[in-house]
Amino acid sequence: MTAEVLFICHANVCRSRLMEHEFRAAERAAGPERWRSSSAGVAAVAGNPPCEEVLLLAADSPLGARPRRADRGAVLLDRDVLEKAGLVITATRAERAEVALLDPTMRSRTFTLLEAVALARIEPVSAPAQTGANVDDMLAAFAESLDRHRGSVRLEEMSPRRHWPRRRGGATDLDLDIADAHNRRPRDHHKVLSVVQAQSKALHGQLSLFAGLREPLAN
Repeated sequence: MTAEVLFICHANVCRSRLMEHEFRAAERAAGPERWRSSSAGVAAVAGNPPCEEVLLLAADSPLGARPRRADRGAVLLDRDVLEKAGLVITATRAERAEVALLDPTMRSRTFTLLEAVALARIEPVSAPAQTGANVDDMLAAFAESLDRHRGSVRLEEMSPRRHWPRRRGGATDLDLDIADAHNRRPRDHHKVLSVVQAQSKALHGQLSLFAGLREPLAN
């Protein structure tokens, strides 16, 4: 296990790429990098660039967009990629299931982004008491805390409002998932990516709080 957070979506050109970028930007803004971040896609075409909307959003962040020629391109999820991760964050439950099929031992360390953020709020300050715990241990303990509370939050409690468009035919997405809006209307696409940005930053803040690296927010 390593101190790496792996973000996963379907094609690794949109949601997971932005999750990785926002988490890294928050980490760099906090000081020396403690937890590395990477991303992959369960059906990625290796080398595909991030979508234009993600490039624009990344360019506006404190970290700045990486030059196109320096970007490694999309990464296809496999066991080698997965085994480097101490915490796996997916866009939807579909990718979460793919991770479990690929390596069942990762099930207890794999959550959708919205799920992880909601579960972390149940027990926000519960880092191990041992002094000098390294970042690997902290990330493992954070994943264990999330897993311990898995199922403690009802879907309707996870978010007061819907953050992404309805599926065709009137069916709704459950609050555990951030649906793929890559090929939808630009307005819908941007709305989904705004949720990705906010929730990725929230995840980093909760992990930092858990590790005792920042003060809790005042009520």
